[in-house]
Amino acid sequence: MLEIKKILLVGSGNVATHLGINLKKNNYIIEQVFSRNLDNAKDLAQKVDSDYTNKPKNIVKSDLTIIAINDDSIKDVIHYLPNIPTVHTSGNTNINILKNNFTNYGVIYPLQSFKKKMGLNLNDVPFLIEANSKDFENNLIELCSCFSEHTFHINSLKREKIHMAAVFACNFSNHMQVIAQEIMDDEKINYQLLIPLLKKTFSKFEEDPKIKQTGPAIRKDINVIENHLNLIQKDEHREIYKLISDSIIKTYDNTD
Repeated sequence: MLEIKKILLVGSGNVATHLGINLKKNNYIIEQVFSRNLDNAKDLAQKVDSDYTNKPKNIVKSDLTIIAINDDSIKDVIHYLPNIPTVHTSGNTNINILKNNFTNYGVIYPLQSFKKKMGLNLNDVPFLIEANSKDFENNLIELCSCFSEHTFHINSLKREKIHMAAVFACNFSNHMQVIAQEIMDDEKINYQLLIPLLKKTFSKFEEDPKIKQTGPAIRKDINVIENHLNLIQKDEHREIYKLISDSIIKTYDNTD
């Protein structure tokens, strides 16, 4: 197995910040932060006691490179990086994007949403791991195990589908709350009225979601659905309401 102690961190956003801080806490050395945004690189470097740069020519060699940037930028940045063991942290990007540039390469995808200023205990965060060799995979498991009790070997296709499911479960459900807030605001009604309902709904997150489904669509209460569609002012909100209601009706169509 490779010995991994010093890390080159590519990126200075949400994921890079949380990983960098947690790696430092577990006695890994963040040797350098590379980011195109020099101010952000400096800010993260100060948190993890490292060097920083936004110039590709100044990138240092380390034991491991962690690429924690947006998906579309991965293909652009890999050409700058030295041929040392390298991973990216994307849920949606295939491992093979690294194949032609690095001898040892892989993925460590934390299945969680991140914000820089929000505290987060990584202990409960699943880390989905993939590597081009068993030895390197063991290295990555050891690395991630230092701050998470949940590491899993998941190939790229399954990881991409997990990422897609997470978008439905997390990002889309949050956007439904954004729409709900807009509707309440349009009528000058306090959004806080919905908070007890939301707390109750999300307190049951460990239950089978099919069992806890409620609402007019599962009851096939067409009159209520039609009334809501008439009340909705924005066309895009009306389309979303109808699409989701139709999906719920179809899902439970063959159930008692």
